[in-house]
Amino acid sequence: MMVRHVAFYMHDLSGGGVERMRLALIAELRARGMRATLVVGFKSGPLACLVPDDLDVVELGSRGMLSAVLPLAKFLRTARPDVLVASLDHNNIAAILAGRVAAAGTRIVICQHNALSAECERGWRYRAVPLLYRLLQGSADGIVAVSQGVAADLARIAGLPADRICVIYNPVITENFPARMQGAPPHPWLEDRTCPVFVFAGRLTPQKDPETLLRAMALVVAQTPARLIVLGEGELLESLVLLACRLGIAEDVAFCGFQANPLPWLRHATACVSSSRYEGLGNVIIEALACGTPVIACDCPYGPSEILLGGSIGRLVPVGNPDALAVAMAAQMQAPCEPDKLRARAAAFTAASCAQAHLCLFEALDARAETGVRALGMNVSQLSVDQVADRIMSGPVPDRLRLVVTPNIDHVRLLRRTDFAAAYAAASLVCPDGFPVLLFAMLRGLAQRRRVTGCDLFHRLAHHAALATRGLFLVLESQATADAALAWAERLGIADNVHVAVAPPGLADNAAAQRALADRICAASPAILVMTLGAPLSEVFVHRHRDALPPCWALCLGQAVRVELGLVRRAPLTWRGLGLEWLWRLCQEPRRLAGRYALGSAWFLVAVARDFARRRKEAAVS
Repeated sequence: MMVRHVAFYMHDLSGGGVERMRLALIAELRARGMRATLVVGFKSGPLACLVPDDLDVVELGSRGMLSAVLPLAKFLRTARPDVLVASLDHNNIAAILAGRVAAAGTRIVICQHNALSAECERGWRYRAVPLLYRLLQGSADGIVAVSQGVAADLARIAGLPADRICVIYNPVITENFPARMQGAPPHPWLEDRTCPVFVFAGRLTPQKDPETLLRAMALVVAQTPARLIVLGEGELLESLVLLACRLGIAEDVAFCGFQANPLPWLRHATACVSSSRYEGLGNVIIEALACGTPVIACDCPYGPSEILLGGSIGRLVPVGNPDALAVAMAAQMQAPCEPDKLRARAAAFTAASCAQAHLCLFEALDARAETGVRALGMNVSQLSVDQVADRIMSGPVPDRLRLVVTPNIDHVRLLRRTDFAAAYAAASLVCPDGFPVLLFAMLRGLAQRRRVTGCDLFHRLAHHAALATRGLFLVLESQATADAALAWAERLGIADNVHVAVAPPGLADNAAAQRALADRICAASPAILVMTLGAPLSEVFVHRHRDALPPCWALCLGQAVRVELGLVRRAPLTWRGLGLEWLWRLCQEPRRLAGRYALGSAWFLVAVARDFARRRKEAAVS
């Protein structure tokens, strides 16, 4: 798998389940050798103490969705992580927009943790999220939901294709879970086994609906002695304290604030109670099951019923109904506990299984980035020039020949040739070099916003630290270029790993000369083969002799080597940034290029028209 650096973005380190689960996933991925970076608006909150000292943390200093876009884009351009994983609605939108602005080739994965339909009831800022998801979905490489219910809700409310949404359960059960669970009862009430003690753990917000729980507790206490411990902080704390007083249960309820480790509280409880109006999954329910503690939960959308298997291993009651909740709590005080059965269910929510699911998702994104989008008869890759270079230089030598091509409008014209089209169809990476090719691929959904030119690609390879350990074979058009290449290799101290061959005149029509060249390349057994003979000769040669050539990366780069060697002057950076490198080259070589560009431009328009016609035909058939 080529994904090596993953960044996780969230607003801060509040004491909620989302933040806790992200830290658990980061720890598991790092244990598997992956580099991880935590990106936050502010490095503050109750969970800040749980961040490892050796974890890279980037603080953006942003307070809202829009204010985070530019700082996050700057981070993506600078750090260039392979994947950015965002969490929660507005953070997801900011991540998608930042990915578009940065155009750094980072794959953006968004994660929906709560039911979007319920989130929309929180105000106008949330009601805009489904529309933004729908408009920006093409720029999100991966979409994750934390439960099947959240996935179905997201597809329905935001209008997203269901097959684009991947369900990955939260990494609730970590490797250190048993150790965290141990310890003496953290509160005197939990030491007294004669009086049942219920535990609520979560933010004190309307979503968690602790008010219903207090009203239910008042009904329970009116019938039999019982106590309630509330773990958490939030906007409702003051009003809940006053409500407990009005209900006459102030002596039976303890507000113990946020607890970085709620597990000992849950382990010694009679039962864990979840009164939420809606949930994405319900991490505290899973934690309680893993502790062997019974669970009573409101049957809200969407997590509790999914976790408790429809109520077969826990009690489910209607949402916002204190009478039903009180009946379930009273019944639980008399019911036997089956801790082994509860722990067995919790085993489905381990950090190891979550990390493995994310790795599988990253692999799928990696494969999809190679295939990219279909445009102009080509599968245009999503990879940036840095990602292509890293794949060639840092990954293992391929077990088969892998062809890399960089199409421009002239290549689009040459696709009329059967042998050239066959080479493109077999290519492992088709990276957009020509600006018109890039623009049309973007119209077809390409997330990559920058060209991958042969010159930029070879420059990255030539300055890569691993070049000294990789065999490089250059097939060049002249002896003068070969001499310059050998001198360049000597200066870099890599002459022993660089092989050079000058193509004889008439190579395109000389089968014997082609076989001899293929044999010479095979004898050198390079990891990287660079063809500089131009299209269609380079591509057709590699494809025609693919069975005789050694397993390697074969790059067809035209003038790129001569530019790197200083034999050909490249367009100034300003011209390249405006997409006018073709005009610069035309001014330099008008006789050679004027006719080619005119013909290529005309054929490109024909190819675009054919692409639109083919899409309309496919849509009509489907």
